[in-house]
Amino acid sequence: MKTLVLKRFFHRERWRIGLFFDYDVKLNPLIRSINRIAYSGTHKCWYIDDNEDALQEVERIINGYAEIDASALKSESKKTKQNNPVSAAISPEPVKGRHKIRDQKEEPPDNDLIPVTRILKTAEGRKSFDPVELKINETDGQLSVKFTGQYDPVWVEEIASYSGLRYDKISKQFLLPWSPVTVDSISDFFTYRGVEVRILKGKVPEALIALRKETGDEIRSRELGSRAQEALGLMEKHLGEMRYSGRTSESYLPLLTLFFKYYNDKDPLKITNREVTDFVNDFIIRNGYSSSYQNQMISAIKVFFKISGRKRLDVRLFVRPRRSRSLPKVFSKEEVKRILSATKNDKHRLLLWLIYSCGLRRGEITNIKLSDLDRERSILHIREGKGKVDRIVPVSEMVWEKIGQYTGGYMPKEYLFEGQGGGKYSSESVYRVFKGALKKAGIKREVGVHSLRHSYATHLHESGLDIRYIQELLGHKSTRTTEIYTHVSRRNLSSIRSPIEDLGIK
Repeated sequence: MKTLVLKRFFHRERWRIGLFFDYDVKLNPLIRSINRIAYSGTHKCWYIDDNEDALQEVERIINGYAEIDASALKSESKKTKQNNPVSAAISPEPVKGRHKIRDQKEEPPDNDLIPVTRILKTAEGRKSFDPVELKINETDGQLSVKFTGQYDPVWVEEIASYSGLRYDKISKQFLLPWSPVTVDSISDFFTYRGVEVRILKGKVPEALIALRKETGDEIRSRELGSRAQEALGLMEKHLGEMRYSGRTSESYLPLLTLFFKYYNDKDPLKITNREVTDFVNDFIIRNGYSSSYQNQMISAIKVFFKISGRKRLDVRLFVRPRRSRSLPKVFSKEEVKRILSATKNDKHRLLLWLIYSCGLRRGEITNIKLSDLDRERSILHIREGKGKVDRIVPVSEMVWEKIGQYTGGYMPKEYLFEGQGGGKYSSESVYRVFKGALKKAGIKREVGVHSLRHSYATHLHESGLDIRYIQELLGHKSTRTTEIYTHVSRRNLSSIRSPIEDLGIK
């Protein structure tokens, strides 16, 4: 009879029980059928939560097929409270850095940040903490992070890893430079731990709110003419036929309705370029709406007039707000090597290897199904990437070896990367894996997973690959998008001779 050995270990902030056994065709499916079971690439075993219910289920499912050896559980009691990683995590020394958290031996004021001294439990046995508030002030380029009540000191260590951090003792919040990447990263950190994240935006001045409401309410109260209603029907039909996303339809139709109501006394097909410009200046800009709102409005108007058969209106003359276009953040090859080697977990390592080696987006890596892998042709099918465009990318032999090792241990069912409860891996988990690899690699930069894709394209250009091939591999519609990588590639810069070399000085 087969033997199943049970051993206790600490993993992902909780005590677990590992199930160790020699591979068996019949035993493996039984193990996978256990409720809430997961595989650890770090410990090379399947594991369950350390509780009596989980152990009883293992015994019920395995009974009669394998002998259960639980001697290690009896001989190895859990660590004492002093050595327990959880206890250590919630009772740390004050964090050193640009901010200072009050020492626990001091008597803090009633409203000060109070370190957690006990673990609150939810019905599922997880830690329960109060929400975290992220407040964005785009005008000042600042992000504030506030713990609204009980918190885990590990959170402080995470926030302290970001550059430009300072702690405001008066408002009791952390302040750091704002960027979408920073918000995503911090939000992912807390969401993964089951902590509620409240994302707030800086308040719009009361006077501007009143002006928007007064102007907007008056326009929205106007009646739409029959021609305008027909135009909206045409737009709705077009968006459906062209398979625009539901989010795009939900944005474009209300925006176009507002625009038609602004000129409710006119046939939409008789609106001029000048009137579109007047609308942008007199309604959008005067009421202080954002550039993204202006861009969406212009996009909705352009789509309508393109499909309406209107010849006199030149949509190319529609003015959009200028958008800053920063260069992509790229890693050196040495940095990529450190990132890809940082984690020993087979699943996490393969995930990062694939993103870099195939130039994938975060959403594309989670959508890969086992059926998308073509080993015989050494290619990967990317189904419905950005813009719902399919493409094919080559997969190197080194990566195929990693895929074989990973699938042999984890045995995914449908998607290449699956969550513990089945189904595809979440984008948040991808970000967490990337963030952890950066930390282990000693790279302290505010970058997102997309930087691996940027690095892939830049390194291809540095190696001499034509920009048109890179465009195809990345799935860009235009070479104009791909050409940005020529600005960060060192291939052309390295060939430029500095004029100082011609001066003959020593």
